[in-house]
Amino acid sequence: MGHVSTEARLLTGFCGLALLVWSLLKLRRRSALVPTCSLFLTVGLIFISFAIYPNAFDRVSYLLGVKYPPVLYLIGCTFVLILMIVHLAGRLASTDERCRRLAQELALLQVAWQPAAGVEDANGAARDIALLQSAVLGAEAGLPTSKQPTG
Repeated sequence: MGHVSTEARLLTGFCGLALLVWSLLKLRRRSALVPTCSLFLTVGLIFISFAIYPNAFDRVSYLLGVKYPPVLYLIGCTFVLILMIVHLAGRLASTDERCRRLAQELALLQVAWQPAAGVEDANGAARDIALLQSAVLGAEAGLPTSKQPTG
């Protein structure tokens, strides 16, 4: 088993401690998501564990059949990065969906509450809302929408 220098252990421990403190401060200010900070806290604890017990990671890699321990570190880092990408992609998709729905609801509310130009009765306003709703639903389904004059 290889020997890890004291300087490398101190640097790894300091990086882990800095990651822990940063994550806890972000959580305290509520400026980061809990799942994201949980992942950072876990990585920080792993860094600190490696700084305290560097040979334990070598033993784990040999038990898993990895003959060169740095490869296990590389696989672990790649796995963590893939987890982050999947998590952030899911958050982005849900945020995009919420933003689109809010914009659609706002457009519907604006049409419902603004007096329509050239429409004297409630039936004309209802027709405009129905046209807007069909355009929104058609856009959601990926259907082409036609621009029809409302007057």
